[in-house]
Amino acid sequence: MTAEQTDIMTLTSEQAPDSPSRLSWQMWLDPLGAAQQQIARNPDLFVFDKDRFISELSSQADRSADADHFRAHVLDICKAALKTMRENLAARLHHNRDGADYVGMHALAMDVLISSVSDLISHHYFADAPPVAILATGGYGRGELAPFSDIDLLFVTSAPAENNPQNPQTAFIEAILYLLWDMGLKVGHATRTVSENLISAKHDTTICTSLIEMRVIGGHRKLANRMMSEFHKWLSAQAVPDFVGAKLAERDQRIARNGGTRYAVEPNVKDGKGGLRDLHTLFWIAKYAYRLGHISEVLKTDILRPSEARKFASSQRFLWTVRCFLHLHHGREDDRLSFDAQSDIAPLMRFADRGGLRAVERFMKRYFLAARQVGNLTRIFCAALESDFAGRQRFSLHRLLHSALPRQTTIHPFIIEGGRLHLPQQMLFRDDFELIITLFSHAQSHKLDIHPDSFRRLTRAIRWAHSPDFQTPRTHQIFLEILTSPETPERVLRMMNESGWLGLYMPDFGRIVGMMQFDMYHSYTVDEHTIKAVGFVNDIETGQLADVAPLASSVISKISSRRALYVAMLLHDIAKGRGGDHSVLGSEVAAQLCPLMGLSDEETETVIWLIRWHLLMSKTAFRYDLNDPKTISDFAAQVQSPERLKLLLCLTVADIQAVGPSVWNGWKASLMRDLYHRAAAVLGGAAPTEVSSHAVADAINRVSEALSDWSPSELDGHISSFYPSYWTNFSTRSHLHHASLVRRFDASDNQILVDFKDEDDRKSTVMCVMASDHPGLFSRIVGAVAMTGCSIMNARINTRHNGTILDQFRIQKGQQTVSDPAVKKRIARLIEQSLAGELSLFSELQEKTARLSRRVKVMDVPPRVIVTNARSNTHTVIEVNGADRPGLLYQITYHLAQLNLQINSATVSTYGEKAVDVFYVKDVFGLQVTRPAAQDKIRDRLMAVLSPDKGSG
Repeated sequence: MTAEQTDIMTLTSEQAPDSPSRLSWQMWLDPLGAAQQQIARNPDLFVFDKDRFISELSSQADRSADADHFRAHVLDICKAALKTMRENLAARLHHNRDGADYVGMHALAMDVLISSVSDLISHHYFADAPPVAILATGGYGRGELAPFSDIDLLFVTSAPAENNPQNPQTAFIEAILYLLWDMGLKVGHATRTVSENLISAKHDTTICTSLIEMRVIGGHRKLANRMMSEFHKWLSAQAVPDFVGAKLAERDQRIARNGGTRYAVEPNVKDGKGGLRDLHTLFWIAKYAYRLGHISEVLKTDILRPSEARKFASSQRFLWTVRCFLHLHHGREDDRLSFDAQSDIAPLMRFADRGGLRAVERFMKRYFLAARQVGNLTRIFCAALESDFAGRQRFSLHRLLHSALPRQTTIHPFIIEGGRLHLPQQMLFRDDFELIITLFSHAQSHKLDIHPDSFRRLTRAIRWAHSPDFQTPRTHQIFLEILTSPETPERVLRMMNESGWLGLYMPDFGRIVGMMQFDMYHSYTVDEHTIKAVGFVNDIETGQLADVAPLASSVISKISSRRALYVAMLLHDIAKGRGGDHSVLGSEVAAQLCPLMGLSDEETETVIWLIRWHLLMSKTAFRYDLNDPKTISDFAAQVQSPERLKLLLCLTVADIQAVGPSVWNGWKASLMRDLYHRAAAVLGGAAPTEVSSHAVADAINRVSEALSDWSPSELDGHISSFYPSYWTNFSTRSHLHHASLVRRFDASDNQILVDFKDEDDRKSTVMCVMASDHPGLFSRIVGAVAMTGCSIMNARINTRHNGTILDQFRIQKGQQTVSDPAVKKRIARLIEQSLAGELSLFSELQEKTARLSRRVKVMDVPPRVIVTNARSNTHTVIEVNGADRPGLLYQITYHLAQLNLQINSATVSTYGEKAVDVFYVKDVFGLQVTRPAAQDKIRDRLMAVLSPDKGSG
C-alpha cells in the first residue's frame, strides 16, 4: 500500500464520528431525513423541547389580545428556543464531529420554529386571509443548514402580492419575516404565485435552481402541493442541455473567481473548486436531468456505482463538518478556511501530530483528498450525462475539458469520442497496466483529454494496482518522455495526480499529495506547486515568459542537460514533510529515482546537485549584498560551471513563479539577472573585484550618455559624489530618477527630501529619502513608514561623500501601492518630525510592534539571529529571521543603532508570515564586529526583539 493510499484510509477513518447515533453512509445523502428518523425513534434527541415550545406559543395566543404584547412575548420564546438550539447543536458537533448530523438537525429544528410561528400568526391574526404557502429553498430547501447559513424562504400566494402593508397576504408575510429578522436570522425571501414562479424559472436559471430544491415547511398545504406539482410537470417538459450547460458555465465562473484550483492553501469550503458548491451543482444537474426527487435517489440509477455514491456522501459529510466548525469558529457565515481557522479546527476534528506532519497539516491533507474526490465525481457525472443523453442535443460538456474534435477516429488501441480518448469497453486497464501510461502519452501528444468514463475506469483500476505494476522499463521511458515533451506536461501530470496514478508510480511523490504548506508564502499544496513549477519550466522554454523572465527564456535554449532540469523540477520538493532539510533529503531520493527513470550517471549527478542547491540562487540574490565580491565568489564556487548556473537560473525562476500569483516581480528579476551575470563572469575567469569594477564603469557610462544635457563639471561632481556600490545597486532608470532628486535637493535649503514613485508592476511604491546622515537615521525612516501601517519590502542604503544619504525603499500598503496622497504626506511629515526630535517613534510604535495578527500567531516561525564575518571581508553580516509584524524592521534597526552599529546596506524580505532581514554593518570605528562578546550581545538583543512579549524593550 502506498503512502498516499495509507493517508486516504487513515485520514478518512480518523474523522469518523464516534456518536451512538452514527448514520449509515446512505443517510449522509439525506441529512434531513436522517434527523427525522432519529427524532421519530427518540424525541429526546431533538435540539430543543419542541412540545414545550409549541405549548408556550399557544399560551400566548390564549392570554394576549394586544398585538405588541403578543409579538414581544413570542419573540422572547423564539429567541430562547433559538439560543438553546444553537448551543445544543454546537455541543453535538463537538461530540460527534458529524456535519451531516448538524445540517440535517438544524434544518429540522428551523422547520419546527418557522412552521410553529407561522401557524400561530395565521390562526391568531390572519385566519381569514387568502392562502399563503411557505417553502424552503436553497440549502435550507435541500435540508442542509450550516450554523450561520441564510434561511431562504419562498412565499407562494394565491394572487399576485401587493406592496400595500394593509393587504392580509402582505401583512402575514411581513409579520413572519420581521419576527425572524428580529431573532437575528439572515432570511432571504421571495413572494410569487404559482404561475409567476414558473415564468421566472423559465427566464432565470438561478430561480429555476432554487425551485428544484424547494420543500414545503408551512402555510397552506394545498397551495404548496399545487406549487410542487405544477413545477414538476413544467420541469418534465424542459430541455435538459440548456440548464446543464448554464450550470456548468456558472461553475466555471465561480471557480475562476476563487483561484481556479482546488489546492489553494486557504480554500473556500463552499465556493472553491472541489468544495460543497461543486457537489450542489451535481445535485442540481441530477435532479433536473434525471427528474430525481432527492439526491439519495441517485442510488436507484446507474449514474454512480455504490462505491462512488459512498464517496459522494463521504466527501459531502466531511465538507459539511468543516463548514460547520468554520462558521462556529468565525461566529458568522464565512467559508474561507483561513490559517487560524485550520489551526483551531484540526484538533476539534481529532487530528493529531503524526508521521512528521503537524495536526493541521494532516487535517488539510484530508481536506485536499476530499476536494480531489469531488473532482473525480464531477468527471463521472459528466460521463453518465453524455452517455445517457448521447442521442439528444449535445451537452458540450467537453467544453470543460478544453478539447477540440480531432480528425482521427482511433489512436490504437483507443477510440475518440467527443474529442476525448476512450478505451473500448471490451478492454480493461487491469489486464495491461501499461495502457494507462500509453493513454496519458496520447492525451499529451495529440492534445486530447481523457473521456470521463475511461478516467473513471482507470481510477478504479489504479485502486487495484500496486507500485511494482507500474515499475516497468516501458512505463519509465514513456513517463520521462511525457515529462520532458515540448508539449506542456503540466496538464497530463495533473491528470496523473488526480487519478492517483502518479502517487502509485512514484510513492515518494504520493507522500506529498495534498500536503499542506502551512505558511502564508506558498499558495498551493506541495504536489500542486510542483506540477505548476514543471509547467513554468515549459513556459520558459517555449517563450511564454519572455516578458517577465527574459534572461531565463534566453539561456534555457543553451543548456545541455534539458532532461535533468525537468526531472529536478519534478523532484525538488519531494522530501518535504520528512522532518529534515528537504533539499538534502530530496537529493537522496533523486539518487534512487533518476537511474530508474533512465537518466545517465551524469544527468543523475546534475539532478542531485540541483535539488540540493535549488534554494541557493534565490537566497543569495534576495538576501545578500551582490556588490560584495565575496558574495559572488562564494556563490560561483558552489555553482562551479556555466551549465549549472543556467540550469539553476531556470529552475529558480520556475520555482518562484509556482509559489503563487504575484510572487515574481521586476525587482526579483533584476536581482537574479545581476547575480547571474556576475557569477557567469567569475566562472568565465574574471576576478570578483574586476567584475564589480566593470559593472560600475558600465553603469556610469550609461548614465553619462543619458545625462548629455548636464554640464561636464556637474556630471563629474554627481558621479564622484557616490561610492562605487551605488552604481551597481540600481538600474539606469533609477539612476536617472535619483539624478533629478539630487539636483532638487542640492538646489534647495531643505534638510530633507522625500519622494514617491509607483513601480512598474503597480504593486509597490518606491520611496526615496535624501537627508544629512546621522546615527539612527535608517531606523527613523522605517519607523515613520511603520507608523502609517505601510510595510517595507526592500531597502537600499547609499551615503554620498559629502555625508548626505540617498536611501531607496520599496513600500506597500497591504499588498498594493501606497496610492493615497494623505498617507504619503504623513510618512514625509513623520520622518521630518522624527529627525527634528519632535517625535519619539519608539514610544509611539511600542504597542503597534507588539501586536501579531491572528493568522500570524498560528504560524510556527522559530526566531533566529546569525551574526557572521564569513559572508563579507569588510562587513559583519547580521541575518534576522522571525515572524513578521508591524514595526518589526523599526525595532531591529532601532536596537542596531543603540548598539552603535552603522548599517551600510540592508535587504528586507518577507515570505508570507516570515521576515528575513539581512544587514551589512560596521562598528563605530568602521570595522567588522570581531569580538565574540559583542556578537553575542547583538544576537541576544535581537532575539529579544523577535519575541513580541519582550520586543518593546
